[in-house]
Amino acid sequence: GGSVQNGSKVVNVNVPSKYGAWAVNIKTGISAGSINMDSREAAEREAIKSCEQGGRNAPCVVGAWVRNGCIAVAQGKSGKKVKTFYGIETPGQAEPTALRKCQASGAVQCKITTPEGCAMPQY
Repeated sequence: GGSVQNGSKVVNVNVPSKYGAWAVNIKTGISAGSINMDSREAAEREAIKSCEQGGRNAPCVVGAWVRNGCIAVAQGKSGKKVKTFYGIETPGQAEPTALRKCQASGAVQCKITTPEGCAMPQY
């Protein structure tokens, strides 16, 4: 199917979405993620499985997820606590967004702890 405009044919291609997720153990701070999964549920399940390391780091919870985009994680100190910030963006923007959120919160020593990972549809 498609329409013709100015002699060009427009063709719609159905490309399945891709998902990613990030999970963390709140007490230990150990975390892990997944990318390029076929559903949000699969991405979250894989992130928790990776984070828990066969049960050694359980329980982990999902901190963030992304559909057809990128995710990066920054951490900074707020008093004695370490705070986590997520950048969920288009390619090349997740890390700057995560850092910006960290700095805007008033946290100090903000740094990227997980580089950008992208879950993008494959054409």
